[in-house]
Amino acid sequence: MKAGILYDAKDIRVGEAPMPQIKPDEVLIESQAAGICGTDLHIYRGEFGARVSFPAIQGHEFGGIIVEVGAEVRDFKVGDRVVVDPIISCHSCPACLTGHINACRSLKLLGVDLDGGYGQYVAVPASHLFALPDSVPMHQAPMVEMYALGHHILQRGQVQPGETVALLGSGKLGLSILDVLCHSVSPGITIVTDLQRFRLETAQKLGADFAFNIHETDPVEQVLELTDGVGVDCVIEAVGHYHLAEGQEAPLAQAVKMIRSGGRVVTAGLGEQLSAVHFKTLVLKEAQIIASRVTRGEFPRAIQMMSRGLLHPDLLITDVKPLEEITAAFAQVDQEDPCTIKVVLEI
Repeated sequence: MKAGILYDAKDIRVGEAPMPQIKPDEVLIESQAAGICGTDLHIYRGEFGARVSFPAIQGHEFGGIIVEVGAEVRDFKVGDRVVVDPIISCHSCPACLTGHINACRSLKLLGVDLDGGYGQYVAVPASHLFALPDSVPMHQAPMVEMYALGHHILQRGQVQPGETVALLGSGKLGLSILDVLCHSVSPGITIVTDLQRFRLETAQKLGADFAFNIHETDPVEQVLELTDGVGVDCVIEAVGHYHLAEGQEAPLAQAVKMIRSGGRVVTAGLGEQLSAVHFKTLVLKEAQIIASRVTRGEFPRAIQMMSRGLLHPDLLITDVKPLEEITAAFAQVDQEDPCTIKVVLEI
């Protein structure tokens, strides 16, 4: 079969791969659309180390059409449009047994640890499928996983209607969170920070009340000014990797200064840098820092909102390219083009 194959760091191109064989509890999906996300970029750059062995078929945000079903599959049939929850957990470790299947000790991801949606065909456990309504175009299918992430992050932060929220970082993840936040939670004031004008403009189109460029203003000062010195109820850190200008603090350190007493910080970015946090401030505020990892049962809610037209995936999808252009597509994302948010590959 045809596939976008990562042969080595920064060497991704279309090649031939073996046709997957399904087990009795699996289905064979003809992948039709797959996204390029931050995790895919880290793998492409060779930053996942021994976890990813080359050659690899990436793509964990994808949807397609079922072309074959295993003998034990009852809930799906050939021809069904589906999206895939890529998280495969053991269901027996302490994390899984306490409901944290997304933090499983032996967690595997389709498109990371196993072949994913950049292949023409993918074998997927039927238990990891969700029907994709006809009202959701296939090129939007990769956004289901992004919006599910957004729902999970907001649930981790226990964000309530009317609360003030600051969102640090308006890349793919940050804008997905923002779209869900503005159109499902009904927050009070929403403040977004970033360093790219195009992304900040997109944030305002999605419903952000205020959008600040961190190279032009002090985000902590702006947040405190807008909240009369009190701080926001919740800060969501979705920056990931970052490069600090002289005198700038790390996003997590900024977040601790932005929250009110008793507030929450949810950190979802996968940055490698160490972050210095003023723990005296954190303790005196009796504030919380909460981590959020991937998803845990939020796919149905994301699909429901998309099918009802409540979210705006086409504001985030800036490029749709054929699989044959995968080399150029990854180069574009790797260069961090300021006008590129989400790239979707049509398989």
